[in-house]
Amino acid sequence: MTEKQKRAYDRLLEIDRKITMIGHIEAVLGYDFETVMSEKGGDERSRQMAFLSSMIHEMSTGKELGECLEVLDGITDATDEQKALVRVWKKEYNDAVMIPAKLVEDISQAASECQNKWFTARKDGNYKSFYPYLEKLIDLSKESAAITSRGRSLYDTLLDRNDCGFDSEQIEKLFGGMQDTIKAVVNDVDASGKQVSDEDMAFLYEKYDIGKQKQFSHMILEDMGYEFDRGSIGEVAHPFTSTVGSDDIRITTRFEDANVTSQIFTIVHEGGHAIYEMGANSGSIKGTILGQGQSNTFHESQSRLWENLVARSPYFWEHYFPLFCDTFPDQTKGVKFETFMKAVNRIKVEDIRCNADEVTYGLHIILRFKLEKQFIDGDLKVRDLPEAWDALSLELLGKRPDCIQTGVLQDVHWMGGMYGYFPSYALGNIINAQIWDTMSKDLDTVSIMRTGKLSEFKDYLTEKYYQYGGIYGIDEMLTRGTGKNLDSSFFDRYLRDKYRRLFG
Repeated sequence: MTEKQKRAYDRLLEIDRKITMIGHIEAVLGYDFETVMSEKGGDERSRQMAFLSSMIHEMSTGKELGECLEVLDGITDATDEQKALVRVWKKEYNDAVMIPAKLVEDISQAASECQNKWFTARKDGNYKSFYPYLEKLIDLSKESAAITSRGRSLYDTLLDRNDCGFDSEQIEKLFGGMQDTIKAVVNDVDASGKQVSDEDMAFLYEKYDIGKQKQFSHMILEDMGYEFDRGSIGEVAHPFTSTVGSDDIRITTRFEDANVTSQIFTIVHEGGHAIYEMGANSGSIKGTILGQGQSNTFHESQSRLWENLVARSPYFWEHYFPLFCDTFPDQTKGVKFETFMKAVNRIKVEDIRCNADEVTYGLHIILRFKLEKQFIDGDLKVRDLPEAWDALSLELLGKRPDCIQTGVLQDVHWMGGMYGYFPSYALGNIINAQIWDTMSKDLDTVSIMRTGKLSEFKDYLTEKYYQYGGIYGIDEMLTRGTGKNLDSSFFDRYLRDKYRRLFG
């Protein structure tokens, strides 16, 4: 770098760290909003968060940042980290500078208002009084997307903005293959006649002491390598992970689900997000935009790797099932290991995405992907979303939801303006299967799970992926880590092989 470029880069990094810090402050307000804020605090909180969003927008479109990027444009004599920071901010700046500050503020306030109204709507099931808030937020989001579309569809623009990593055409192709795989596995398991009955898995729905559930989950998180001096656990209606500081990465869970293992898988899922974020928030990229991770899709690949490929594995439970039985002796009395494993891996269509089994989960995401495309690029009206949801649920899952709370009102994502995020969950399954295949050749994954030494997975993943945060793209990350570009055949093979072993 020339001396002028060095000065420009140092200033860019300084601005980036300030914006990241404000983002963390905004996350504190968001975490508080979801967990402990008073019932009447929502209106002012909406204004507070809108104020911070407008501040971030102002800094992200500032003259000085633009001048730094101009000096650094096309830079080659730099480290991968330096090139990545310039690349990421060039994209952010070019989009942000086109969007009026007032629109950014309006979207932030509308999102907070919509989430606040969603809490009430979810309790009373009143969609009619709620949907105008959702409609307003979707309209504002479409208005913003139109400004930065550059010839793309609005939905592709929002996929890109939500850091999905793929466009809708690529997703449709990948999801088509995923749907075929899911259908084949469901048919094979049904034909085997070896699924457990409702009676045999009734033990999972007994009353389990919440304090003991917390202790058991805490133990698993410790084994995973979750750093409790850099994070904490909260309770919410809809679980999430929030980075409110580089060394303050919080996860949340809930205990309202009838099936005791739902909470365990939720805590492992959110713990996977946090461990990835902790690994990325290290070294020289700590506290920068690169420390937030590669993308939402890669984030979901890691949370679901921990949840499914680790925590739903029979080898994992060879270690944890005896401990589970010791913790809950009355509920597990007489339960055999084989019955337990078939119970926690049972394929059964559920209304709630978060409670879905590993196999049919992808259908929940495909449903949301199709609906998003329709109300962003198509002619689906927000007021008609419940009916459209129910019809598509019947088509894909074979049943309509039992009520609107377990239908269109179950997720918080749309209520917070996250359009184009849902595909990340299922795409993450494709990515993590490929990563797991390589990891299983590099490590004795079976032995690690059987002994509960799960932090060895964390160490491996940190070395291969986490420490690089957002420096490399998905394809480059996979090529560096697995030697191949994204290949969905790994997911197909993993799912078929696992359920053949369990129910074959």
